Amino acid sequence: MNKYPNIHKCTNTHGPIGILVCLVNFLWMNRMDRSLVVFCLLLCLLPDCLLSTREMENYVPERCRYLKAHEEVLQRKCSGHYPLVAVTKFQDTFIEAGEPFALYMTASLDYVLVLMKASPLHNCQKMRFLDVTSFNCGDKNNTVILKSAAMYCFPFHIQLPDDLMQMCLMDHDMNLDPLKEVLKTKRGVIHYALGDNGAERLGIGIGIGIGMGAWLRLLALPLSISICMSMVMAMQRL
Repeated sequence: MNKYPNIHKCTNTHGPIGILVCLVNFLWMNRMDRSLVVFCLLLCLLPDCLLSTREMENYVPERCRYLKAHEEVLQRKCSGHYPLVAVTKFQDTFIEAGEPFALYMTASLDYVLVLMKASPLHNCQKMRFLDVTSFNCGDKNNTVILKSAAMYCFPFHIQLPDDLMQMCLMDHDMNLDPLKEVLKTKRGVIHYALGDNGAERLGIGIGIGIGMGAWLRLLALPLSISICMSMVMAMQRL
């Protein structure tokens, strides 16, 4: 008779995720080495890594698709060069200190768009999103198409635009009203015009772009799955 019916049930009905959940629960409840349990669990958690590799070049992520139906025009509020303090604070590996950025917002303050890196989009005072590599620029039907780009959308307010707006307005000695507006935005969008240099950096290794921690977990996934499955099979034989 199987001493571990719950694990057997999970392996038959819930697949790999069920196996992982039941295994962690069994080890935790039976007072096994909990540090090992936590370590194994962390190794197996890859949503951020898989998401980052999928949301790379010339792809509109699922969280950004609402922008295609968004009819509001984006208005440029400030533009400048990416400050070193932002590089240190946010650890963004896609942009370096001194590269251009621009901040755009809709009248409804639904979201703020941060343009990163040099591109023809910086010439647009107003624009509307069409695709990750194409924007409708200006009041006329002028479409700007980029060779390579990537974007990330956050379904909540993020701090990066707030900091960039404050530094940008102060550098240009501008009115601080746009800072009050950006603080009210509901969502944040970051867009990278990669171009040749950006594509070259992505080609060196995805791990540079997605962060060393996520890359290490990706490398460790086969080992962690093997360990977890072996432990499950061993318990089923008891």
